[in-house]
Amino acid sequence: MEETQPILENLWWVIPGKLAGVRKPLPEEIPQLKAAGIGAIVSVMDDPANLDLYQQAKLNYRWLPTKGGKPPTVQQIQVLQAFIEQQNQLDKAVAVHCTSGNRRTGTMLAAYLIVTGTPYEDAMQIIQTANPNAELREAQLTFLQSLTEH
Repeated sequence: MEETQPILENLWWVIPGKLAGVRKPLPEEIPQLKAAGIGAIVSVMDDPANLDLYQQAKLNYRWLPTKGGKPPTVQQIQVLQAFIEQQNQLDKAVAVHCTSGNRRTGTMLAAYLIVTGTPYEDAMQIIQTANPNAELREAQLTFLQSLTEH
């Protein structure tokens, strides 16, 4: 089994102090995320793992289940956008995570950037710069490109 990278080394900011991506945190890592300024969590895993931990840690959270390699729905992006904006207004930074914090997380974060006015190419550059491991699948890229047409 490969060694897990420390959670704070895996935390990658897309909008500093407001929005980040990360792998699925272990229970003992949640205080470290809170200390790093994370005040809310969005899980895009397709199972409800960790949701009870976020509740116990008094972290606001949303669960937007997405299958690996697949894009989210437009409705999920609308929920994501509303949640991020609500939490940021409360001065809480939001971390989005899937299992490894790369593809599904990268897709969600890019989608947020696009629906809030960032051009597709710029959004993809921001994601790649923040996390070079976020290699999105074709279905995810197609979904992101379609968002620019809305």
